[in-house]
Amino acid sequence: MGDVYSTTSVYIITQQTKAILTKESNYYRSRILEGQEERHSVFRPEQIIDHTCLLYGSTLEGRRAAVRDILKINSKVPVPVIPDKGVYMLPTSSTKNKDCVWLSYYHIEDYEQRDDKTYVAFTDGTGIYVNTSENTFDMQYKRTSQIIAKQNRSVFFGRRSLFWSNF
Repeated sequence: MGDVYSTTSVYIITQQTKAILTKESNYYRSRILEGQEERHSVFRPEQIIDHTCLLYGSTLEGRRAAVRDILKINSKVPVPVIPDKGVYMLPTSSTKNKDCVWLSYYHIEDYEQRDDKTYVAFTDGTGIYVNTSENTFDMQYKRTSQIIAKQNRSVFFGRRSLFWSNF
């Protein structure tokens, strides 16, 4: 897999990345919202997330396995992409679903049901519609909050837990 990353530059997720959407075109596989800009990538959202995780010492699958173990869930697993910088991405649906959007937790200001979609407002005043119910989105948002709380427990209470030793 490393070979495919070296031939074409892969977008690297940063603290400015708000969302990564699946794009269905003949060439591009992802649409990325970063600040006020929109970018496109030939890589799928999961490939972008995996590549960024690798740069920060793990893999997408490694991060998912740790979160699955802690939250006791198997699907729609939020991912601590760059935990030291507060970059946590949450999927709005199954990653096999073409409507899945990966959202950066700390960019989310608010969300509400609007007809059959959920409108997600970002902290910079922009927003997008995602194809999921507010209840499902709320569950994803709260799961991500749980991971952040568990991961940062040692900041407040010392290093008693080895939950995050592989992060």
